[in-house]
Amino acid sequence: MEKALTIRKENTKRGADANTFYKLFWIYIICGTLGFVIETIWCWIDFRHFSSRTSDLFFPISWVWGLGGVILYLATMKNRWNHGLYIFLKCACLSAGFEFLCGYLGEYVLEVTFWDYSAMPLHIGRFVNLPFCFMWGVFGIIWVRKICPVIDQKCEKPEKTVTQWILKIFLMFILLTQLITGIALFRMHTRQLGKEADSRIDYVLDHYFGDQMLQSFFPKMKGIVPGK
Repeated sequence: MEKALTIRKENTKRGADANTFYKLFWIYIICGTLGFVIETIWCWIDFRHFSSRTSDLFFPISWVWGLGGVILYLATMKNRWNHGLYIFLKCACLSAGFEFLCGYLGEYVLEVTFWDYSAMPLHIGRFVNLPFCFMWGVFGIIWVRKICPVIDQKCEKPEKTVTQWILKIFLMFILLTQLITGIALFRMHTRQLGKEADSRIDYVLDHYFGDQMLQSFFPKMKGIVPGK
């Protein structure tokens, strides 16, 4: 009897873990894709021309928005009944910290910037803008109170095996394309530092993912390497 209860508890835990994994996966995809659409429309309104805001060479998705959505969900999943002001401040601070971290890593790892708020009012450095923090705080309340309950209800592990395999293949595709994109950007960084290709992978990257091609995919990307 005790053994049967233990097995049942283990199966329940595996099911809960699987549901959590699928929720996080869908949050990443949905938030990342919406982020791409929103930023692309924003750039069209602001600059009057089309500017792709994808962060993947093969799929229209913003990994910053996707990862941000995952972190926001994990950080606020138990805050549904907290006071609105607490949720607002928590989400505003989380967004500011995450945006600063992403901007800082881009600058000091790849030596490029993907956004710069220096010319905007109420900015903190180059990567944080207070009006945007306010916006994320307001959105955080909607996220916690309205969107998260829908996610918890709808985004669960699919029951059909075929659907599970389709999602697994899609997951592998996203992981692979994000990896290739990251490697291509890092190779661009080493090219700008004057490092010649010294492996077959470098030659392939230089041939298919040159600086001009990458700049067309990431038009707002600005290098900070002197002379580049």
